[in-house]
Amino acid sequence: MSTLAAPSPLPPPMSRLKSRLVLLSICALLLLPVLSGGSLYLSGWRPARSINHGALIEPPLPLAGDPAWLGKWSLTLVSDAPCGSPCAARLDELRRVRVALARDMGRTRYVWVGTGVDAEARQLAATAPDLRTIAGRPPALAGFAAGSIVIVDPHGLAMMAYAPQAPINGIRSDLERLLKLSWIE
Repeated sequence: MSTLAAPSPLPPPMSRLKSRLVLLSICALLLLPVLSGGSLYLSGWRPARSINHGALIEPPLPLAGDPAWLGKWSLTLVSDAPCGSPCAARLDELRRVRVALARDMGRTRYVWVGTGVDAEARQLAATAPDLRTIAGRPPALAGFAAGSIVIVDPHGLAMMAYAPQAPINGIRSDLERLLKLSWIE
């Protein structure tokens, strides 16, 4: 015959209570950041300063009516013809930003949008064969000043804007960050 071992005695009630309190405090510590982050988000709080150089467009403006916007990140110069030397210089800066992206250059394009760009586009095509031109401003871009630069995401949403005199290095660093964080090829 086999003998059964006697069951071990239960720990004293104070010891069980202490173990439960330790477990609950660990769970509370793990949930505290999630709860505080959620409450800040739901209350609408935003940091006072951000690291981007352009202004986020909230909500993003849809431009997807034209297939020229789809599939790649677009650096868009909003201007009207005649382009003139300041506009041509800005287009050249946008081209240089694309070249500076090196391996990510294929994920981007640069676009000139405005009224009357068709006539000048033929002249610019000789010096900038990869420049896309779109005649007429889409309604979503109607409120932007001439010379503004707008970044359009691969889904055709205008999501970041820059003033006409915005430094090109800030635009480049924002675009590099977007490309690094984006999963869209």
